[in-house]
Amino acid sequence: MEVATALLELFAIIAIALLTPGPNALTCFAHSGMFGKKSNITLIAGMATGLIIIELAIGFVVDSLDSNTIALRILHWIGMVFLAAMAIGMFRFDPTSIGVSNSQGKLGFKTGIAMQFANGKEWTFVILIMSKFITPLGGGLTGILTIASITISICALAMFVWTYFGDKAAKLFSDPVKGPRIFKICGGLLTLLWVVFLIRGPLV
Repeated sequence: MEVATALLELFAIIAIALLTPGPNALTCFAHSGMFGKKSNITLIAGMATGLIIIELAIGFVVDSLDSNTIALRILHWIGMVFLAAMAIGMFRFDPTSIGVSNSQGKLGFKTGIAMQFANGKEWTFVILIMSKFITPLGGGLTGILTIASITISICALAMFVWTYFGDKAAKLFSDPVKGPRIFKICGGLLTLLWVVFLIRGPLV
């Protein structure tokens, strides 16, 4: 796989990931709606830090297993199982459940970090992109840092976008007709991505 092709596919996967709202996006716009846009700055900084930790950890694990085709295949299918679960979850998700409890108060840096370790969507995409693109993008530390720098930069920017449009997004998602339709479309996008990965299979 050429570098240009790998980058194009990586950006496509990130785009699909960002178009399907997950815990980070939903928390950002709900939190900004309650406490104002500026309240999300430290929260997003924590999210980015947590993502860096996860990407580096998974990247080094995947890279260390570079010669172990069985382990890489297992990682691929673990990612596929979680991706399928996410697609099903999107079809079944109830948009009216979106919100942040007043009893929680403002969320900050530590919460942003901790959220990433319980974010199944994030783990799924990181496992899939690390297992597929480390080698095409330079291999070893170069490949890991290239993927991490691209994904973290784009994802952090996306969280600020979700924050800015928090109020509008919340109203749209809570609409009894448009809300479920949006999440079904997201489920469809994830299903298409799953089919693509299924056809491609593990790159080992």
